[in-house]
Amino acid sequence: MTETWARNMWAMLKDGGVWGVPRSGLMYRKEDGRLVLYTRMPWFTGLSVTPEILAERQDEDHAGIVALFKDIGVEVIDARTEVPQIAEGPG
Repeated sequence: MTETWARNMWAMLKDGGVWGVPRSGLMYRKEDGRLVLYTRMPWFTGLSVTPEILAERQDEDHAGIVALFKDIGVEVIDARTEVPQIAEGPG
């Protein structure tokens, strides 16, 4: 993936739009100017990789996506482990 690809993906997604990564089963949603990882495909019998390899692949893919989208100014968070901060409006 390149920065151009990431910019195009970001522009294509509407707020609430979902993007899935086939290689690792990561599912992201565009929310409030961020890309939010909201679920990971679980391992199941019949996959061609072990549970450990799937988890490693998911971690590697997520780290790469965080770095790539950071380069284009988009924050990526893992909703399972990070609590998004809600900006307060004018008082």
